[in-house]
Amino acid sequence: MKNKLLGLLLTLTLVFALIPVYANADNYQVVVSVNSNQVTVTGGNASYAGKALTLRVVDSYSRNILADQVKAAANGKYSFGPYTLENGNYTAWVGGMDVAESKAFSVSQSPAEGTNANLKSLQLSSAPIEFSADQTDYTASVANRVSRVTVTANADDVQAIVRINNEEMATKDIDLKEGVNAVSIEVTAQDGVTKKKYNLTIKRAIAITAASGEAIQVSTEPVSITVPSDASNVSIKVEASTVGSTKQALLPLIDVQAVTSLGAVDVSIPQGTQITAPDSWDGTIKLPEVLSNSSVSISDGSVSAVIEVGLPDVTLTFDKAVRLLLPNQGDKSVGYVRNGAFTPITGSISEDSQTVANRTITAGGDAKIKVGSDLVVWTKHFTKFASYTPVTRNDNGSSGSGSSGGGTPSNAGTMTAEGGTLTLNGAKIDVPAGALANSIKVSVDKVSDTSMLPVDLSLKLISGVYEIIKDQEGDFNKSVVITLPFDKTAVDFTKSLVGVYWLNEQTHTWVQLDDLQVDQVNATASGSVKHFTKFAVLASDKKAVNPAGTSLIDIKGHWAEANIRELVKQGAINGYSDNSFKPDNKITRAEFVTVIVKALNLKAQDGKSFEDTSTHWAKGAIAIAAALGVVNGYTEQSFGPDDFITREQMAAIIIRAAQMDPIAKNIDFSDSSSVSDWARSAFATAIAKDLVNGYEDHTVKPQANTTRAEAVTVILRALALKK
Repeated sequence: MKNKLLGLLLTLTLVFALIPVYANADNYQVVVSVNSNQVTVTGGNASYAGKALTLRVVDSYSRNILADQVKAAANGKYSFGPYTLENGNYTAWVGGMDVAESKAFSVSQSPAEGTNANLKSLQLSSAPIEFSADQTDYTASVANRVSRVTVTANADDVQAIVRINNEEMATKDIDLKEGVNAVSIEVTAQDGVTKKKYNLTIKRAIAITAASGEAIQVSTEPVSITVPSDASNVSIKVEASTVGSTKQALLPLIDVQAVTSLGAVDVSIPQGTQITAPDSWDGTIKLPEVLSNSSVSISDGSVSAVIEVGLPDVTLTFDKAVRLLLPNQGDKSVGYVRNGAFTPITGSISEDSQTVANRTITAGGDAKIKVGSDLVVWTKHFTKFASYTPVTRNDNGSSGSGSSGGGTPSNAGTMTAEGGTLTLNGAKIDVPAGALANSIKVSVDKVSDTSMLPVDLSLKLISGVYEIIKDQEGDFNKSVVITLPFDKTAVDFTKSLVGVYWLNEQTHTWVQLDDLQVDQVNATASGSVKHFTKFAVLASDKKAVNPAGTSLIDIKGHWAEANIRELVKQGAINGYSDNSFKPDNKITRAEFVTVIVKALNLKAQDGKSFEDTSTHWAKGAIAIAAALGVVNGYTEQSFGPDDFITREQMAAIIIRAAQMDPIAKNIDFSDSSSVSDWARSAFATAIAKDLVNGYEDHTVKPQANTTRAEAVTVILRALALKK
């Protein structure tokens, strides 16, 4: 068909080449109809009845665009098309009987009018809104002191029209009355027909002035409370319910302004915050009150102010960050007291906002930021807070003021975009190249009070709890390695498994890191992860944890199920933190080498380090394997730890690691010629010893990547041959 069309085009081109281009008779009565980008050419002459007519269309550069041929009807009428043409200027030539006639025309198609009436974002100036593309109804609460807000609604299609309260605008100031305020947002798509309505309910809190000793009952509606300077021992009371061994309550927005000798101390609890307390809690929350500076003792600081909020003997924690403003303390340091121990708050956040605080601060944690002359503490717990000026003790025991803002604390450091290693407060952090887009500041604090952390009876804490924070949001592009020291006298390695865990603050559970490594001699444990939070080394009973891989959720019925369970049982390979094994995922060179070193219990005194493994989680295993001649790098400097391992690489490594003598044998597969020269002997040996099998199509695929299931199977076969 294609050849016929090309032949027709060539024939018509030759025919028209002989037609004088100046002819302009009206025998064909050419009419060109353009509808959007659809073009139809019609006309007629009674003398043309049943005759073959031709059409040629050229663009403004006289280039042939299309050619066609039709037979005129019995009345001489003809019709070509419709054809789809792009925007531009064209000329249609009709011929075949008399001198060809032309008709110039243009196509100027307007883009199809959009039907997208969705919002891309919805923002409120004084309260965060968790926007979702499939949600149209929103509720936000603001303090009573907020009498005007700005609503900003951005359409997903920039050509769409946004109306806020029936006014055509994407940003509008809204005056608020106390109580409920309804805001309507309507998006009209470009086509002028498609519309979508969003409803925003803004609740402005009622205002209450507290009296001394008053316990204000708080329900589900937002509330703003002012505590006058002459009022003391003021609290709120919320309805709490028992959940397991704790009491919990869901709070509305609670905005407190306590007038004190320091100035106005503000506390803001965001809407929808869940508070958790011991089972003995009666729902009381004490509002901020200034205490005597002598009520807190700081060994290396001079106390400036003490604020107590919550309850002195009850631990109250929140799942969202709560804002505490200490007036006129912006140049001070700050910390908190719990169970008589003072803990400095060293973490900081980049922005004084609810969204940033929620993302940055881990469960039970804190962070600070200077706002003008004030000091703002964002916290996920209530206790006694103290601002202070650091002091330096002289040899004679006297003290002098230290700088509160200058200098970098010993538990903080900077990691450049190139990656590297930081050792802070006992924790070692290895960041590979490519994990960061730019430099970050990192701080490591040891959590002094672990009473608020979740307890798992199957896990034993054998190290300190380290809170690692960076000054920028988001996960790392690549996994970083966290190495922590632990107390090896607190664990029996014959009965227990040791690993590094991270705290999931949403589920209040400890989650094991990937790529676990344990150095029993030096009492350190490491693992890889793509985010910072609280970390600790925990020990678990070998019998209680994943016996023979029984908890792995994705290997049932897999061809390698028995092999996977066996190698997991031997402790040479693990599943992932979500209880999956991912048997059909490809395995990297680093992962394979690590399993080999564990399975064969390889050891070496001195290891080789490559430039691209110096900060890699598997650098220890790779160094051992390289020192023993089990693995080679691509070059002296490059190993490629994160490259997926090929079948021929796997064969070479397993033959060397198991110290098998090479077998001189041909590789009898249809693709044997694709085996690399350096791997041919090892690959032939692996095939001869049934470590590696071919496929049903009589190929062996030496350059194909190896899966986790295949790797497990090959290693177990090698172990069986060594017995």
